[in-house]
Amino acid sequence: MKSYITCITALAASCLLAAPRLAADSAVPETALPPVPAADKDPPRNPLVLKIAVNDIYCTKTACSCISNIATRSYDQLLAQLKDQHHITLKFTYFMEIFDLQNAVAGGKFDGFICKPWSVLHLPNKNGADFKRVADLCDPQDQPMMSGVFLTLADSSLHALTDVQGKRIALGQPDSYEKNQSPLAMLAAKNIKPASQVTYSSCGENISALLDGKVDVAVVSSYALTASCAVDFAKPDQFRTIGETAKMPLTSFLLDMHKISLTDAVRLQRALLAVSGDKVPKDLTGKGFVLPASWKPETP
Repeated sequence: MKSYITCITALAASCLLAAPRLAADSAVPETALPPVPAADKDPPRNPLVLKIAVNDIYCTKTACSCISNIATRSYDQLLAQLKDQHHITLKFTYFMEIFDLQNAVAGGKFDGFICKPWSVLHLPNKNGADFKRVADLCDPQDQPMMSGVFLTLADSSLHALTDVQGKRIALGQPDSYEKNQSPLAMLAAKNIKPASQVTYSSCGENISALLDGKVDVAVVSSYALTASCAVDFAKPDQFRTIGETAKMPLTSFLLDMHKISLTDAVRLQRALLAVSGDKVPKDLTGKGFVLPASWKPETP
């Protein structure tokens, strides 16, 4: 899938593996909204209206049809509850193509985004935006985090991450943190140098390259064999996992703090948490939203 939601095959680009170069500022910024003490006063009742762009791998309006049996999430009941109970109106625009969502970021017309956070955070900041994650969204198994995994074939002679030394590896594009920056940083930290690398636009393409013998190792998203187009042709028992990156948020609700006040950001955060857990709408699937976990992605 193109950036995890399309089935269109992209051309691969080959290049020599280079260790990622960290940003000059060693203090990597926190992407989660800082904790704010709970207020004793009654929650505000004045209307709050926000324009939100959505690209969610589990949403029926943005997921690929090949995982329609898994991607059953709807936000309709959530939007109704937020409006009726918290006087918050979220105007959603759905983007199936990740590149269209990224164009929306560049356009600067939205107050926030629901998507894989790196899809927004890695883009050049041309509008003075200051994105913070006000909440993370759980998957259908109630997990808000994901990772990148190093796969090899089940009958391969590779059994550990150190075995990647001198081998061919398939990675994701730079807009996919778990398949690009994070695994590259992990290999560099361990001084592991593959012989070559290719980059593809989807987990399915990486897995295809592995199955076709074009590479020895493929890095994919941790959900690749359950919630991507790869489910059509690949089964978990065909592969062995030899490494895994650090955990990172799968889907986050990000707000542009250049446009939205801290007061309104906290108001939305508390409203999202109030309609999650035991009170989550059934069509949202899983437990809904949780407080954003600390995540400081190192940029190459």
